[in-house]
Amino acid sequence: MHHIDIVGLGPGSPGQITLETLTLLKDASPNFFRTTIHPVMDFIRQEAITYQSFDCYYEQENSFEAVYDQIVATLIETAKTNEKLVYAVPGNPLFGEKTVEKLIVAAKAAGISYRIYPGVSFVDVTLNSLEADPINGLKIIDAFDLFKNPPDPRIGTLVTQVYDRHMASELKLQLMEIYDPEKRVVLLINSGIPGAEKSMEVYLYELDRIDDINHLTSLFIPAEIDVYQGFQGTVELMKALRAKEGCSWDRSQSHESLRSYLLEESYEVLEAIDNQDWDNLAEELGDVLFQIVFHAEIASEAGRFNINQVIAGINEKMIRRHPHVFIDKASFDPDQVETNWDAIKRLEKGESIAAQENPGLASEMKKIPKALPALMEAYKVQKKAAKVGFDWPEPTAALEKIDEETLELRAAMAENDPQKVAEELGDLLFSVVNVSRLLKLQPELVLRKATEKFIARFGKMEEVASQENKSLNDYTFEELDEAWNRSKGL
Repeated sequence: MHHIDIVGLGPGSPGQITLETLTLLKDASPNFFRTTIHPVMDFIRQEAITYQSFDCYYEQENSFEAVYDQIVATLIETAKTNEKLVYAVPGNPLFGEKTVEKLIVAAKAAGISYRIYPGVSFVDVTLNSLEADPINGLKIIDAFDLFKNPPDPRIGTLVTQVYDRHMASELKLQLMEIYDPEKRVVLLINSGIPGAEKSMEVYLYELDRIDDINHLTSLFIPAEIDVYQGFQGTVELMKALRAKEGCSWDRSQSHESLRSYLLEESYEVLEAIDNQDWDNLAEELGDVLFQIVFHAEIASEAGRFNINQVIAGINEKMIRRHPHVFIDKASFDPDQVETNWDAIKRLEKGESIAAQENPGLASEMKKIPKALPALMEAYKVQKKAAKVGFDWPEPTAALEKIDEETLELRAAMAENDPQKVAEELGDLLFSVVNVSRLLKLQPELVLRKATEKFIARFGKMEEVASQENKSLNDYTFEELDEAWNRSKGL
């Protein structure tokens, strides 16, 4: 039976190598070391332990992933011709050691047995340097994975593999999006190596200014106690507001009572975008997010769903509706993205393939939320009709329809038929939305800008009246019309 013993050399000091590991390294089996760039190597040589290292692969390959794959392939092939071998890695074999992860998978596939012997990890000696107990909460993150696995400010965080100043600089920029640049953090250099250990408290913004940073460097970020931080902090803040001892107004709210607030906050986001007021946009997006958390908390209290289910649901949906990104990138066709989106959406709602081929657009149109502003609802209805070719070829043709609907409205007004007038006016508005859509403009936003322009011009009219020591009530319609034209000039 072919077998691999996987051992850890500890973080630095020879005294951290276990007796069990030392015994295995001294037996007759061949030893393979992932790297000889490790403080215990002088001791290994003094003990006359023979070994072969994989340092050469780091010179040959273009990425760490390729290095790890090459190491594992060599170990598996060697194990097939040897009854037993030993693979030694720094620290603990199951702590941040990618080659061991890959080796376990490969050994199982090849039918090679293995055993992992625990070792002292860099975390053990790091916590010793910090005199900290991880039971109080500790998150450990690889510096390479910080973007995918960001820290939680309420929990102490240990960031590994801060191996040079360039990595420290990248790390600093990402962390300053979460923490105050003047937050005090601790650099831990050469942890576990007697006489070489360094623990340095610095401001976060100083992180990449430390010359002593090397491949044995980690970063500790202390927890921010009693502070609501990050998304989870927002969720906890909402729970505190809704708690018995929280805010009476927040406790009294329901999904129904919050409807207008969500709509209002959404419109304020649009206004910030229109004004290109990016600071205000950040604030308004926060207000919308708070409304979402509010609704999720109310639902959670009623046992319907919680915020984690909301997030999981949208993540799953986006992956499902973007197969060209997450499943089959080779099939990407920009012209088919929207069609595929609609087809997947119908499948999600339980519609059959036959229903997809003959989807029944009228029923889809009826499903458009009635809570939408009327202009937006009309826009969406027309967009669905266009999918089957029921559309004007270009905006000018649709513009002629406005002329036609205007004449019909005039005729209805001449007949003095209120019901017919309302109907024809609706047709005219619907035609205007069509022109807007074909011009790739959102009618809701276009009308909003026109209203803002009207308000601004009306303000100019009031200024003109004020200069003449009058109010607008003092003018005839003709004078108001003249004042309006003057305000346009201003």
